[in-house]
Amino acid sequence: MKTKEKGDLAVGRAIAHYITKGCEILLPIGDKQKYDLVVDCGESFQKVQCKYTSYKAPSGAFIVPLRVMGGNQSYHTAKKYKKGDFEILFAMTKDGDIFAIPFEEVVGKSSVTISGKFLNYKV
Repeated sequence: MKTKEKGDLAVGRAIAHYITKGCEILLPIGDKQKYDLVVDCGESFQKVQCKYTSYKAPSGAFIVPLRVMGGNQSYHTAKKYKKGDFEILFAMTKDGDIFAIPFEEVVGKSSVTISGKFLNYKV
């Protein structure tokens, strides 16, 4: 499966998850936003960044890369997410487990290893 297809799979899983919770889903036009969708669960709107991961640490825990990719054919850039880019990181592992992690837990990180406290965000 190609990278874009993996991302689409994570977005689809996030949409299904939030719809089953009774939330409304808003999708941006194009892919220039730093979030993949917006959820309205009745109290507020929250921007959601969706990630799929098949990368594992030596411990066996999944690693979710957190970076915004950019550039063109001549050069590529990778930047960390910053406050306001999204409120929820929705991570889907190759095994099908899903996690909804608040941005405050991942701010300033270039990746998150799904272990320890992050296991509490499994949905």
